Amino acid sequence: MITTQAMHDEYLESKLRVVLESLVEALLTEKPEDSQAFCMEWLARWYADHDPEQEELSKLRAERELLQVTRNKLYEQANALGLLNDEIDDGVEQEKIARMKDADRRAGVSAPAISEDRMKAWQKPYYEKSPEACGRIKSVIDKNDKLNVLFGHLAESAVFDVIDAMKPVSVEIGSDLIVQGDEGDNFYIVDEGSFDIFVKRGDAPPGKVLECGPGAMFGELALMYNAPRAATVTATSPGKVWALDRESFQMMLATAENMKKSQYEEFLSNIELFQHMTKYEIAQLSDLLESELYDTNEDIMKQGDEGVAFYILEDGEAKAYISGEQGEVEVKHYQTPGDFFGEVALITNAPRRATVRAVGGGCTVLVVTVDDFDKVLGPIRDVLEKNIDKYPRYADLIRAS
Repeated sequence: MITTQAMHDEYLESKLRVVLESLVEALLTEKPEDSQAFCMEWLARWYADHDPEQEELSKLRAERELLQVTRNKLYEQANALGLLNDEIDDGVEQEKIARMKDADRRAGVSAPAISEDRMKAWQKPYYEKSPEACGRIKSVIDKNDKLNVLFGHLAESAVFDVIDAMKPVSVEIGSDLIVQGDEGDNFYIVDEGSFDIFVKRGDAPPGKVLECGPGAMFGELALMYNAPRAATVTATSPGKVWALDRESFQMMLATAENMKKSQYEEFLSNIELFQHMTKYEIAQLSDLLESELYDTNEDIMKQGDEGVAFYILEDGEAKAYISGEQGEVEVKHYQTPGDFFGEVALITNAPRRATVRAVGGGCTVLVVTVDDFDKVLGPIRDVLEKNIDKYPRYADLIRAS
């Protein structure tokens, strides 16, 4: 005999769990002053936007931090193996890096260990595809919020490496591509055919929640860790999917992070103000860099504003302008990755001397705030004052500060 409590539990599980989990997540993220008004507005938006995939999307958002932890651990493992900086051979600096790696280690999803031998032996998979097939896969990645969580930080070339690694898999009608509860290690994008998605809740029989066709995707959590499948996907016609396995994704992720880290450290090493820094300090500074995108004609910093950050050009173009009696005059064109500006803010908080604006097709810059820099590495002016003769370009600013 079904008890009242059991009926209540079943109702909460099948009808309210997804909504309540998502609402609580939103409250904890936003921390609104007026929580009641926030809840009413949020529920109205949720109702308007809700579709059969909302439960899976909400779960992905709730897992987002864990996915990022896994990505960071892959980087830490590569760093620990010396894969991010083969030049470091000083014992003291290696000890510092080991301490940095172990500090702030947080509990979360465990990534599989990546040994140096495994990195060297691994061969990047390649499955030939037509340009049209590559374009379809790229379009799915670009337009899907879930995939932006996984692939959004990768450079364009790295995204195409991921596409190249996707294996074509034929699926017969009536066969289950994935089964709810099973441990999965592959992610799929549908290229041809149709599929039904079933979800089993509690003791109730599986219910169909969605029909999907070309362009649909499922199983993305399997790329990061051994997550039990959240649904069963059954082919309702002969089909073909593109499959990406977890090992290939994680190895390519580690490779991409390694390349990006090395590039950032090279940028920083070429900046005069940082010539005194050790490799350990350069590695710390590179971890502070955040990538920001600016559209054409958008100001990155403005003449007269307080200097609170400095910038390194990662991609695209920017120009510096000074306004005076003759109006706005162009004084500098930044177009080479690694070009930098705004570094004077690290020495003095004097107003910006120029406006720097994105041009051409826009640009991406790496930015670190003065506050973050000082918290991690200490005020740079203290070091510069002791070695002022080495920095003639900034000597007057150093003395004035």
